Amino acid sequence: MNIGILTINDFGFHPNQRFAQAAKKLGHDIILINPYKMLSTLKNNEFGFSVNGMAKMPDIILPRQGSPMGDYGLCLMRQFEQMGIPFVNGLEGVTIARNQYITLQALAASRIPVPSSCFITEKINFSEAVDLLGGYPVVVKQVDGMGGDGVIKVDRLEQAIPFLDRHLSQKKGMIVQAFIQPEGRMDIRLLVVGKKVVGAMKLEPGQQDFRANIHQKGQAKAIEPSPLWIDLAVAAATACCLEIAGVDMIVEKKGNPKIIEVNYSPGFKGLEAATGFDIAGKIMEYVDFKLNKRKQPGKE
Repeated sequence: MNIGILTINDFGFHPNQRFAQAAKKLGHDIILINPYKMLSTLKNNEFGFSVNGMAKMPDIILPRQGSPMGDYGLCLMRQFEQMGIPFVNGLEGVTIARNQYITLQALAASRIPVPSSCFITEKINFSEAVDLLGGYPVVVKQVDGMGGDGVIKVDRLEQAIPFLDRHLSQKKGMIVQAFIQPEGRMDIRLLVVGKKVVGAMKLEPGQQDFRANIHQKGQAKAIEPSPLWIDLAVAAATACCLEIAGVDMIVEKKGNPKIIEVNYSPGFKGLEAATGFDIAGKIMEYVDFKLNKRKQPGKE
């Protein structure tokens, strides 16, 4: 069977390389589908597509472009959907998870604890948001940031203005969030695959940084998550309509967990290194399960 990966990267990119290795063990091939090189067609009311020289059709597709996916990506996903090609992480989940504030809305609507947050579209609303959150310091985030990029801690208005001038767009908006002090807290990443947590690690911020992302030189250590954390991570993935999700959680000094982000296209190089688990294999096994389930009569 052919497993399509919606990605702008080639096989030199760690996740794509690992997916190819894991798929091969299960007897499947990986097809990389670059959305920027894709031609979609509507001819005689029939849906079709082509990608520069791609000879095989995918039997299932795993979207892996992350939050930078724009509206064009959703159009392409809808094209595949109309052609009857299934996804692992479908259109609804990707639509939610590509925007961090929509993610927070979905979590809060499911009564999953999240940090107190405001959404602004104009600089004039920033100071009011800070007041509503109890004052400085606050965290300011772009809605489509990845790996800790587009996130800063703000201690005073003068510090925020240059960031807002550069990054605040009325069409996108921005998140202003209560700051959770790093002293005594834990930053946890849990990977959910098919309603199961298949790996978890504790992340520690790099020197003089509050962000614990590995992309920001945070340090990772494997952990055994508590039943509460597992339940919250699975509930967060479900609330965001995702089958595969990287769930980022902060556990406050008093032990209260809060979900801060849910990623539909999580990297797992750091998680594999920290845990020794075959995370790519777990993901491909789930894709294989979904393919086999689809082949059974009357099953979806």
